[in-house]
Amino acid sequence: MRWFALLFLLCTSAAVAAPEAPARAPTRKKPKAPPREASPEPPPAAARPAETKPAEELRYSLALVGGAFHGGGFNRGPQGSAQLTLTPPGWGRFSFDVELGWRLARFKANVPGTGVSVSALHSLPLLAVGRMNLVRMKYLGVDVRVGVGPLLALHHLSSDFSESSVRSALGWELLAGAQLRVPLGAFEPFLDGRVGFGEAYIPFITGRSTGVQGLLGVRYQLP
Repeated sequence: MRWFALLFLLCTSAAVAAPEAPARAPTRKKPKAPPREASPEPPPAAARPAETKPAEELRYSLALVGGAFHGGGFNRGPQGSAQLTLTPPGWGRFSFDVELGWRLARFKANVPGTGVSVSALHSLPLLAVGRMNLVRMKYLGVDVRVGVGPLLALHHLSSDFSESSVRSALGWELLAGAQLRVPLGAFEPFLDGRVGFGEAYIPFITGRSTGVQGLLGVRYQLP
């Protein structure tokens, strides 16, 4: 019993003498970062359509011209015309004209003892003309033109000693010439020089409305 009591006393004193271990401070757990959401990938850019050149369109313009002609002798006088120019897509420097013209050759004679006689020859050519551009600059253009078409002639004869009369004939005309143009936006003044061949035959009439012709006009580019 004495040995048991002595053993109990030694264990108790050893427990009291042993140093207390320092209390550990509680450690804070770091909050877990929320999982990153995968950023949505941007949708693929829509494929751009291949750039295409704008399709060429039919271009057309209208011109009004006036001037004079000389076919030899008394065959001279005023003239005028209207020209419609068409440029189909892909024709480049080439275009096509439709021209309706008018010319007047007038002759007045005094017949001794009877009175005055007046002869007037009206010519109306309708021409299909091919046009080719030779010079193309900012403020200058030169075109050559060749055309052909029917020619309607109307002859009016009046006098102091007889009744007036009107006769007509249908012939042909060939045209060759050039135009000097000054492009100014939608409007385009130009100088037209040409030579005409052919005639419409009327019996007992020697009038001729073709020959050397000079005109001054203006062209408007239609929208």
